[in-house]
Amino acid sequence: GHRSLDLPGSGNPSTSASRVAGTTDYSSAVQKFSQTLQSFQFDFIGDTLTDDEINIAESFKEFAELLNEVENERMMMVQNAGDLLIKPLENFRKEQIGFTKERKKKFEKDGERFYSLLDRHLHLSSKKKESQLQE
Repeated sequence: GHRSLDLPGSGNPSTSASRVAGTTDYSSAVQKFSQTLQSFQFDFIGDTLTDDEINIAESFKEFAELLNEVENERMMMVQNAGDLLIKPLENFRKEQIGFTKERKKKFEKDGERFYSLLDRHLHLSSKKKESQLQE
């Protein structure tokens, strides 16, 4: 039977746009969290932080940097997916598949016209034979 190819962006163009928007929103939330971790400060009593507090604060900063790197890469991937995959596929769908569907319609219409002419011709030629036999 007929199966359709479900590509990102096919069918409902707002679907891929909403996925991109969702990814972007998620990424900016993670980056805000990363900034919070980066600027984390212990409230301490006394003159200095304990070794554990220093280690925890440094770990938060390292984790924040890692999160930032991951989110920067994610956003580059989203951008590349849009530029290198989604937009070309959407253009292909519009230009090539749309064009091919139009050609198919024209072919089917021409085919119908041809077969009706053929049918009429065969019907007429069979009447001719009948009238020749009657003579």
